[in-house]
Amino acid sequence: MRTVFIFITLLFFIPANFFCVSRSAINTVTPAYPPGFYDNYSLPDKTVYITFDDGPSEWTDRILDILKKENVKGTFFISGNWAPHSTRENNSFKKFRSTLVRMINEGHSLGNHTVDHKDPAFLTPDQIERAFDENQELLDKELGKDSVKLTLLRPPFGSPWFYGYPESAKIKVGPVTRSRGAVIMWSKEFDSGDSKNWVKGDWYRGTPKINTSNADFRRRMDWIYNRVITSANGDGIVILFHDTHRTTVEILPAIIEKLKSYGYKFKTAEQLIKWKWKKGSAELLQQPM
Repeated sequence: MRTVFIFITLLFFIPANFFCVSRSAINTVTPAYPPGFYDNYSLPDKTVYITFDDGPSEWTDRILDILKKENVKGTFFISGNWAPHSTRENNSFKKFRSTLVRMINEGHSLGNHTVDHKDPAFLTPDQIERAFDENQELLDKELGKDSVKLTLLRPPFGSPWFYGYPESAKIKVGPVTRSRGAVIMWSKEFDSGDSKNWVKGDWYRGTPKINTSNADFRRRMDWIYNRVITSANGDGIVILFHDTHRTTVEILPAIIEKLKSYGYKFKTAEQLIKWKWKKGSAELLQQPM
């Protein structure tokens, strides 16, 4: 009886989080979770990593202008044959070569988003390998000596690490990404939603039909803004944007300025990997699997 009394008494003096698994403790490298960043990993406080998927597009240079003005570095997960009307010959990397070179020269990180944006959970391991490798090969072809090695990886749709895919899918995709670089997901509450519920003229090509003063367009901008800002509580965050939507271009300055007013500092995904794993994404490839 005395032992029970002592145990109950001690419970009042043990911190509540003693029995909780910390986010930073969930860092074990397994075939299903190769080195990188996943939603359950902790990040430095008041640090934001802005990432953009699916480009380059007609609006990527506008985003680069904003980032330059705000003195912010971002991370672009690029896809060579994803934009409408692109082909392996008439690909996005060829069309926007100068934009890609500008990204590199201005200090942004580039990552591999596969060549054609297919969900890897439904591909064979060989097909997944080709999706990443062809994207790198296409970049090398179009940029030549200006090309860079894409050792930051983000599979399309965050698959299979988001949206309830089975563990078997992670075990299939994980070894492929492990042999090519570091996976970078995003913080679950910080999918900006800019790829959802498009309004007229919002996707890819700027045309005279786009009216940024249109009520639907403004409502969508406000929705993206609130979706990001209301969840910013001081924790480190990785935000998912797409540089293929006009609403993203229009609302990005306000989001950056508000996060700055909260005391957030902006860093790249490559800096995230160096903080987390004490070495860069290319160096992680040298580690035994």
